[in-house]
Amino acid sequence: LLNGEPVSMRGFGRHEDFPLVGRAEVGAVLVRDHACLRWVGANSYRTAHYPYSEVDLDLADEHGLLVVSESPCVGLSFADAPAIVQQRQAQATRALAELLARDCCRTCVVAWSVCNEPGGPQSVPTAEAKRQQTEALLELVALARAEGTRLVTFANIPEHCDEANRACDFLSLNEYVGWYYDVGKPLAEIGRQLEAKFVALHADFRKPIMVSECGADTLPGCHMMAPGLWSEEFQAGLLEVYTELERKLPFVFGVHVWNLADFRTPQMHLRAAGLNHKGVFTRLREPKLAAHMLRRAWRP
Repeated sequence: LLNGEPVSMRGFGRHEDFPLVGRAEVGAVLVRDHACLRWVGANSYRTAHYPYSEVDLDLADEHGLLVVSESPCVGLSFADAPAIVQQRQAQATRALAELLARDCCRTCVVAWSVCNEPGGPQSVPTAEAKRQQTEALLELVALARAEGTRLVTFANIPEHCDEANRACDFLSLNEYVGWYYDVGKPLAEIGRQLEAKFVALHADFRKPIMVSECGADTLPGCHMMAPGLWSEEFQAGLLEVYTELERKLPFVFGVHVWNLADFRTPQMHLRAAGLNHKGVFTRLREPKLAAHMLRRAWRP
């Protein structure tokens, strides 16, 4: 609920990135990003995976966008030596406290995300590491909850949900079926698979669910009659699966697509031309086919 009224969170994760300047705050780009958000019919975004500039939040306040403000704590690991784990937790606590102090008076901020994608086999290789992770996450959740006026969550891969998720107000799920796994599976089957997964998680955790990330890399101008990887048709079809689930399942109250726009990444085989191409807009902020599909879904 927002001011006593039901609200569906429809929007994106983003990055502060643009050609030539790279990762930087550029006023004209921020204005264009917010124009893209309004054009597509989005009402919200998550500051993945760090606090965005205060100018960005000024624009969100001005345009009435809802913001999930996220701490810059990504992939917390508990497989290191105890001293390193303690130092990392102290740093995570300090970063979250600074975020709370900076953004607590922002009208646009409706929730705190205390970290992104903790857990996983490599970061919690033992039962003791898993226990330490749960305790550390509970500390961060408690710190955010002490602010007293916003909902609290953290983004996680569904299979890595932690007991600390039970202390959150809602589950934020980063889900990449069809891209990082189950490649080539028909979209209708992906939809049934996701529905079963979300129903099971809701039954277990008894929390509302927001899809905090979903998507597939898409090369602008790549078209296929039968939707396949990298094509604009596949991206649009996959994201339509999520929008339909958000309408169908009453406990799924939002979908944030990853990403608003393509962005620079380290080079690897999955990153064509050194970019993450999961944006529904190109790096120059021009719409792909998926952006038009979302506009139809979000601006009926």
